[in-house]
Amino acid sequence: MKDWQVLVPIKQGRDGKSRLGPMMGGEARSDLAERMAAHVLGVLQECFDLSQITILAPRRPEGWEGGWTQDEARGLNAELTAWRGKQENRAILIIHADLPLLSAEDVQSIIEAAEDGAAMATDRAGQGTNALAIADGRPFTFSFGADSRALHCQQYPEMPVVRRDGLMADLDTPDDAEFVSARGFVV
Repeated sequence: MKDWQVLVPIKQGRDGKSRLGPMMGGEARSDLAERMAAHVLGVLQECFDLSQITILAPRRPEGWEGGWTQDEARGLNAELTAWRGKQENRAILIIHADLPLLSAEDVQSIIEAAEDGAAMATDRAGQGTNALAIADGRPFTFSFGADSRALHCQQYPEMPVVRRDGLMADLDTPDDAEFVSARGFVV
């Protein structure tokens, strides 16, 4: 297997997960985000060496011993571009921290799908991008945000789109909370 470098963008603070505001206050949302990030990082450590995993966040999470890149508040796509520029064309996996159903099998599936190029995992709506794997040095313009699936697939129409619950079930809205709760995650 290639020497994958993994980046996990993490939003920190009480302002995150604002669309869950009708369900919970800022502190509860912050705690939820921390629990989900800890889960994702734990799964990634089953698949990769700690030295291959980097967190992108404004500040280093307490107790985290893996890599850390400070989020300079330039926007996610600019931050990802800057980080990738330092990876010397190594294989990269960008995976969001709000995937409470993620499993090692899910991670393996996107890695395998990208082995000879690139692959992405969409959200449940089929519009966003929850994970993106690029196994070669191909040029790529990160377009996370609204309609990111379409924007990413426009660059490489042959890019496989992985659809597995653990990769698709991000937790942003009350509907997402209901979906993951029905599958055993305590919101």
